[in-house]
Amino acid sequence: MNASARIFGILVWLGGLAVAGSIILALTAARVGEQKSSTYGYAYTQFQDAWGGEIGIVPPEFALQRSYTESLYNKDAGQYEEIKKIERFTLVPRSINIDSIVNYGEKIRSLLVFNAFEAHNDETYVIVNTTKYAGELQVKVTKPQNANILYDYTITIPSKDNLVVRPVMDKSVILLPALGVGEQVEIKITYSTKGMDIFKYNLSAYQNEVIQGLTAVIKLNTQEYAIYREGLPHTEKKTPEGGIVIQFTVNDFSTTQDMGVAFLAKQMYLDHIQSLMNYSPMSLILFLVVIFFFSQIYAVKFNAFHYLFLGIIDVFYYLFVAYLVRFFSVFPTFAISIALTAAMFFLYCPNVFGKWFAFRVVGVYLFLLTVVFSLIFLMPIFRGLLFVILIFLIFMSIMIFVSRSDISKWPIMQEEKN
Repeated sequence: MNASARIFGILVWLGGLAVAGSIILALTAARVGEQKSSTYGYAYTQFQDAWGGEIGIVPPEFALQRSYTESLYNKDAGQYEEIKKIERFTLVPRSINIDSIVNYGEKIRSLLVFNAFEAHNDETYVIVNTTKYAGELQVKVTKPQNANILYDYTITIPSKDNLVVRPVMDKSVILLPALGVGEQVEIKITYSTKGMDIFKYNLSAYQNEVIQGLTAVIKLNTQEYAIYREGLPHTEKKTPEGGIVIQFTVNDFSTTQDMGVAFLAKQMYLDHIQSLMNYSPMSLILFLVVIFFFSQIYAVKFNAFHYLFLGIIDVFYYLFVAYLVRFFSVFPTFAISIALTAAMFFLYCPNVFGKWFAFRVVGVYLFLLTVVFSLIFLMPIFRGLLFVILIFLIFMSIMIFVSRSDISKWPIMQEEKN
């Protein structure tokens, strides 16, 4: 077989391996997300339906309703008649005070871990009748977004001998039969709920209004959290029990941002790993290209099946990462994946290629295109730049060694002897 035929044959073989491996990795990438088609996605949906999802507290809507009569002339009857009318005015809280206790605890279902929590909320609203009329004070409360259960839900008015009002979801109920002009009243709402991943208060509901004062305290039993939105001024203080107390204090504000905390460390890494899996076929292709060039440069005897098994080692690393991350946190996942991949490398490469080529070439580039390649996608910033730098360095190394090599002496260029 002449050199041209051998080159064409090896390119077809390497192309076939790259396509087959890319298909496997692409299918795996599609299984990493939280969509129902994936095992984790189905379990996530089932747990969310049972426990609750990302909790978004919807602020109550306060209103003043007055009834009055107006004299209108009835042409048919030829006389004036008294017509009863109803008018409603929206009342925006003058100040809001929120005390939340969020007890975070990972829940395990079928070996899968979910960021679950229970939240106990105590909200106090100061309402002032800023209209020119007296009337009924009403409130409309809405179930928190994605909450499957609410319990211990009460509405009390401390100034009215702790009058308790039973709420009706998504319907207006009367708090006070009469609220005078300029009169101020304090409304206290308490309840508990369950959710996962995110606990937030939808302050954006007041984006068209100005609230004179907001004080919110969120007490967490964990320090593994993130502020949902960083724009609102806040302080964070650790507790001796290993928790955290977050306090928001804002005066005379209007915002489009919501306030809360997120327990999304695991999900954040899942997003990064899904992005890693989307680019993993490039790792396989580069690895096969690197091995091809260096096997020719150092005249290492290569059988077509050697490329197959080296490609399998690369692919299995990403398969380990994609599936183990569902059961372990990110660092144990990578540690186990690296250990299993290293085992495959040590059992195969030194025996087939010799220690020098195995450790100086195959091992180095396998490490770069698996471990370093993965770490780049876990970086919070500069991922694109680091990715470009890694690819640049790999191609530069190939170019340097090829430039110092005599291509005419490569094994693939030599004519076979009969």
